[in-house]
Amino acid sequence: MRPLIIMHGENIDWRHTVIRMLMYLAGVAVLALGMSLQTASGLGVAALTCFATTLSMLTGKTLGFWIIVTYVAYIVAQLAILRREFQPRILLELCFSTLIGGFTDLFMAVNPLHPTALPAQVATMLLSLAVTALGVSLVVNMGVVPNAPDGLVQVVAEKLKRRFGDVKVVFDCSHVAISLALSLLLMHNLGGFGVTTAISALFLGHAIYIANRLFAQHFVRAAFGN
Repeated sequence: MRPLIIMHGENIDWRHTVIRMLMYLAGVAVLALGMSLQTASGLGVAALTCFATTLSMLTGKTLGFWIIVTYVAYIVAQLAILRREFQPRILLELCFSTLIGGFTDLFMAVNPLHPTALPAQVATMLLSLAVTALGVSLVVNMGVVPNAPDGLVQVVAEKLKRRFGDVKVVFDCSHVAISLALSLLLMHNLGGFGVTTAISALFLGHAIYIANRLFAQHFVRAAFGN
């Protein structure tokens, strides 16, 4: 994980440090936008938000609220896995988890895209996957603190010495399985499960890999000046 402050010799490079933080915040917002677009497609909810959506349906609380709650759980999971290796800076994920939840509710409230025709729904779904992958790539490559679920994926990937995208696919699929089970047992329906859920679970990790191949070097160069 990169140091929070960018140094140039013995001097702090405030210009690139500020740019980096702004790019990280932009990544958080883009990620939340991707989540809201996936939901707006009308073809089911995103794999990552499937669990939070199921809890929202069961309790009547907003999706953003449950995203915050589940993200806090992911931070606790990181603590359990890392133990003595847990870095206090990971607690910064609490602040950004709150932002993601707030951004998600905001984008869902103002999003003008509510397609009803199947071609438009599919187009919205594909757009949402691209936006989400871009947001994840931006957040991860800034090296501040990862978004809470991606932070957990990153920790597991490092412990198992696996590629981030591969672990991401397993992580998303587990969300789908748990959410579907809860929906069937407690609501006797599929809940938010749909085509978007399956597609994002199977292919979002690969989309993130492609986004990293295309944009990671540009993100790093803009943020760090090298």
